[in-house]
Amino acid sequence: MLSADRLFHERGVAATSVDEVLAAAGAGKGQLYRYFESKDALVSAVVDHRLDRYLLAHFAALERVETLDELGSHLDDLVEAHRVNDLAGGCPVGSLALELKGRDEPLRRRLAGVLDRWETSLCTGLERLAARGELRADVAPERLAGAFLASIQGAYLLSTVRRDVDSMSGPLHQAVEALRPDGSLGGREPGGRY
Repeated sequence: MLSADRLFHERGVAATSVDEVLAAAGAGKGQLYRYFESKDALVSAVVDHRLDRYLLAHFAALERVETLDELGSHLDDLVEAHRVNDLAGGCPVGSLALELKGRDEPLRRRLAGVLDRWETSLCTGLERLAARGELRADVAPERLAGAFLASIQGAYLLSTVRRDVDSMSGPLHQAVEALRPDGSLGGREPGGRY
């Protein structure tokens, strides 16, 4: 499973053969088909793995943010994880959803649901920040959550295509800074880490 996840993320599902997954895992076809009836079943298991391993903790952290600096630090963690992956593959959910569009409708719907959950978690966190006076008063958290998710997805795309981590970190930091009630930079340089 881990080998499939890594290869699907780096290369894409269509560009990764079952034989390549097996070679990377040091496994035979009998082992694969003992657990997965097809490559599509393996892809579905990888989605579950990503959700369980990465995204559920990510969503919970978003829902608990207390300050804009905590939100910024959370975004720094996304940037760092992407950098560690050598800026390959883009967003673990968004890239897979785009690739599977038109190929596997039930799985695409599942991935759309994961993105919806991400947006809901962002909204919950932003509502929490608004209640604490951490956001500009003219910002509606429910509308902002969709814009933030789109910004995150776009930042993944730009940094992946440009092979430049600053194409992800800079825009995300600026998006956070634009939310401050007083327009301050929170004691940081523009584009710096939180």
